[in-house]
Amino acid sequence: MSGLLAGPVAADAGSAPLFQRLGEIVLPATGTPGAGAAEVFAFASRAVEKGLFGVPADLFARLRAELDARAGGDFLRLPAARQEALVAALDAESYRPGTMGESPWCMTKALILVGYYTGEAGGSRELDYQPVPGRYDPDIPTGKGYRALSNDWTGLSIRKEVTPS
Repeated sequence: MSGLLAGPVAADAGSAPLFQRLGEIVLPATGTPGAGAAEVFAFASRAVEKGLFGVPADLFARLRAELDARAGGDFLRLPAARQEALVAALDAESYRPGTMGESPWCMTKALILVGYYTGEAGGSRELDYQPVPGRYDPDIPTGKGYRALSNDWTGLSIRKEVTPS
């Protein structure tokens, strides 16, 4: 990465381990890198710095405080299964009907997803990027072994069959 997004804001460096762990929980590594390994934190840190999506400057501190309170101590010191359970409970609570999605978790999850799927790992390794998405074909193959296109917002293009590397 270079230029504007050449890494996280220095003041946020202490939040990187927490953010990377949350990235691993939300988008774990499969056949492609997960969000924890895909440098999504650099994007999120810069997004917070610039106020992207109206994210507050204290987002990481608020989220850390909430997770540590739910954990009864340092969230990162919990076993992985307990971390995942706490995040699942927080996720269910944050997205229940009638909520506005303005919790620190909703904003963080949005940054993880946007950062991942607009980056190389998500946008061209997990999804298939085609500069001009295919054509309309009503009988396209789908299912295991086919990847959705990252830039086909209509969902009508032919999917590319995944070939083992």
